[in-house]
Amino acid sequence: MIERILSLFFPKRCPYCREVMASGLTECEKCRKEFPKVPKKMTLRSGILCTAPFAYDGKVRESVILYKFKGLKFNADSYAKAVCNAIVYEQMKDSFDIITYVPLTAVRRKERGFNQSELIARKVAAYFEKECVPLLKKVRTNKNQHDLSVMERENNVKGVFGVCSEERITGKNILLFDDVATTGYTMQECCAKLYEHGAKSVQCMSIAIAGAV
Repeated sequence: MIERILSLFFPKRCPYCREVMASGLTECEKCRKEFPKVPKKMTLRSGILCTAPFAYDGKVRESVILYKFKGLKFNADSYAKAVCNAIVYEQMKDSFDIITYVPLTAVRRKERGFNQSELIARKVAAYFEKECVPLLKKVRTNKNQHDLSVMERENNVKGVFGVCSEERITGKNILLFDDVATTGYTMQECCAKLYEHGAKSVQCMSIAIAGAV
């Protein structure tokens, strides 16, 4: 009843086209039909594969920007569902024990009000009945990656991450989630830190991959 009343004053809008849509949907039918049939992929310099349901362009890019910087948390439901579908498509669901995510500094988290990667990672973990564990932490503040050139981004993430608990990492098959994979340098640095502290394997997922076709 309350949800129905709220929908009259605050109707749900599609995360991608921003059109009003029926209650209970995570995206409108029109945009859903435009979703890629096959997940996008990026191979990090270290050889680790990153998979995503979308390419980072067009309506998806605009949607993710609103999600990250305007706090449109409702968008996370659609992203998480798309990520889960990509995991099933790639037959990955039995290849990881736990899910973790790229962390934010306390300052950055306060600015945004939430960790956009953590929110989706927890929804994905719940769907597959896996643990979502904060394995990584920011040990120093760095510049926003999206403000830097490609050449600057690799150095910007060097030495930025530490681990929360080595015991939770050792011997585990880990799925690492970040919101968007552009150059892949952030994920690469996180993967290196997880392997350094005993991870058995690390795979990467994101909402979208830049430059993917």
